[in-house]
Amino acid sequence: MRPLLTIAGHDPVHGAGITADLATWQAMGLAGSSVVTALTVQDSRGLGALQPVPAKGVRDALQALLRDGEPAAIKLGMLGSLEVLREVHEFVAARRCPVVLDPVLGASNGHSSHDADERAWLDAVRALAREVDVITPNLPEAQRLGVLDGPAAVVLKGGHAEGSRSIDEVMAGARRASLSVPRLAGSAHGSGCVFSAALAGALAQGWGVFDAACVAKLRVTAGLAQALEVGPGRPNTNPAARADSAHLPDFRWTDDRAAPAAAFAPLSGPLGFYAVLPDADWIERALAMGVRTLQLRLKAGSLPQAELTAQLRAAVRAACEVPGAQLFINDHWREALDLGAYGLHLGQEDIDTADLGAIQAAGLRLGVSSHTPLEMCRAHALRPSYIAIGPVYPTTLKAMAYEPVGPERLAQWASWLQPAYPVVAIGGISLARAPQVAATGVDSIAVVSALTQAEDPRAAAAAFRQWLAA
Repeated sequence: MRPLLTIAGHDPVHGAGITADLATWQAMGLAGSSVVTALTVQDSRGLGALQPVPAKGVRDALQALLRDGEPAAIKLGMLGSLEVLREVHEFVAARRCPVVLDPVLGASNGHSSHDADERAWLDAVRALAREVDVITPNLPEAQRLGVLDGPAAVVLKGGHAEGSRSIDEVMAGARRASLSVPRLAGSAHGSGCVFSAALAGALAQGWGVFDAACVAKLRVTAGLAQALEVGPGRPNTNPAARADSAHLPDFRWTDDRAAPAAAFAPLSGPLGFYAVLPDADWIERALAMGVRTLQLRLKAGSLPQAELTAQLRAAVRAACEVPGAQLFINDHWREALDLGAYGLHLGQEDIDTADLGAIQAAGLRLGVSSHTPLEMCRAHALRPSYIAIGPVYPTTLKAMAYEPVGPERLAQWASWLQPAYPVVAIGGISLARAPQVAATGVDSIAVVSALTQAEDPRAAAAAFRQWLAA
């Protein structure tokens, strides 16, 4: 991937501007480049003075960078002067990569971020906003800018609002969603820069705006929680903070139903080796092999209702007779409730139709599939018993709309979900791949054909269990 480009001011205390952007991308494993638009005089207590870079210097720097190739994405921050803003406007209008505009209208201490007339500046920013892909204003900035009439998506950051939770609103086309986390005490310098840089980085990696906003919210929440003290004033948002489940945002589409008031019941034991099986006979065979975490996956419409119910009843009965068995029913939530099943596994599309309140109230454990950052955050909003990630590798068992996650990304995503959730890896995992998957730190490996199509299923089950016990 080509380097990303930040066009922003220089902060001597490295809490914001180009240094925060570059540090954020480095933490994401991405290369960055930069063009400085303004030099600032500031310390941990705030901005004291600003000196815009001459517009010709900015133009020449941008053209020089292009000689090495187009950027993978662009993040725009403090621009300093109308002349520089117009140069940047012309530059981004000619680009085809994702462009994120963080409309820095002033410093946190009230000092202006530019040297222009206010009305002329706001008009120029609104015109620039028509050329970008995503705009990330905070509430005061959104109020000053007013209605934006361009095609860009908007992430309205809620850090300046009141209430016990910090809620961002994400708007792209006709779709609307919210991202919320518990509001942290205090504040930190550079949170807007880290957020918009992380968003640009995720867009460069190929994610859409809703997934990218989830990544940005997670990273900036971790950065605020692990802020770095640099002097007697405000700390700096930590762009390299280690994110985990404490920093995951709740993701909800505006038409999502309310999540159950309480978390789903915890698991009664470790998941370990997880066998996903096609019928009740296989459930009984796997239990006899010593497998204790199982899923019965019967495709909707594949059996007459009476036969489907009989299969489910036989599987639930068999699992109930084996101490420590944890049997999850895939999709068929009504039957699982009626039969008093141990647990239920739902895909993202099933969240929209299942009676989650009834499932939670009945004490069933819930597992939820996820394939993207958005889906992990949407699952997190439900507080399930575990979250599955996949496909880890290519699989031929069913058509997938997602690229394989791969071990490297699996390790990062698992760390984002832990310790709140046991993490299940699924999709294309053979016995030969099991050591690599286990090394990512997941709590469980789920397989289908690696067990049902094995020459010796009992030996395969024993080998998988051994890898997870190591």
